[in-house]
Amino acid sequence: MPPLTSAQSDLLGGALSFFFTIALLSYLIGDNPLYRVALHLFIGAAAGYAVLVVVYQAIIPRVVTPMLSKNPAAIALASVPLLLFLFLVMKLSPRTASLGNIAIAYMIGVGIAVAVGGAITGTIIPLIRATPITLRTLVPSTIVLIGTVTTLLYFQFWLRGRSAVGDVQRIAPIQFAAQIGQTFVVITLGVIYGGMILSGIAIFGERLVALSGWAQTLIR
Repeated sequence: MPPLTSAQSDLLGGALSFFFTIALLSYLIGDNPLYRVALHLFIGAAAGYAVLVVVYQAIIPRVVTPMLSKNPAAIALASVPLLLFLFLVMKLSPRTASLGNIAIAYMIGVGIAVAVGGAITGTIIPLIRATPITLRTLVPSTIVLIGTVTTLLYFQFWLRGRSAVGDVQRIAPIQFAAQIGQTFVVITLGVIYGGMILSGIAIFGERLVALSGWAQTLIR
């Protein structure tokens, strides 16, 4: 089959863009087969791309290639992820599911360690070093500090006991700090939600402009 020309590629890409735009916008009138087709295509393409990335960037270079080499050190290192993978497969059976907890605990531990270490060494410490403590930056820095501490306390529970009706009660200072943290959480979620709406409007406008340009090329 001969390759597509530039004009044919533009025509096909514009047609697909028009189809997916209409299919996704059709969800505004409710769930329908057209929306499901577009959703399934997106999920299938994303899953296929993820599988290809895992196979060609993780499994082959980090497991298969070292296992086929004659280097004992490389084979020993490659056997660790292979063993963890086998532990995960064992969770399919209730009898061996407990062995899969080893792999899950390892992944969660490494993930938390990387996240915390990255946040401390890549965000908190550089921000502290880069922010001079002056009168101009004292108030914003104090607000950031209060918001960080109170938000963390909002997700912590130092309990005093239970009330007469059985509700769990926090220690009074923690309860006060948690309420402040809750306020910061609500404000943050509101800002994120507003940003998502503005981003959606911008993307929708960009799609209309692109479809308009595609339609003009067809008319010409």
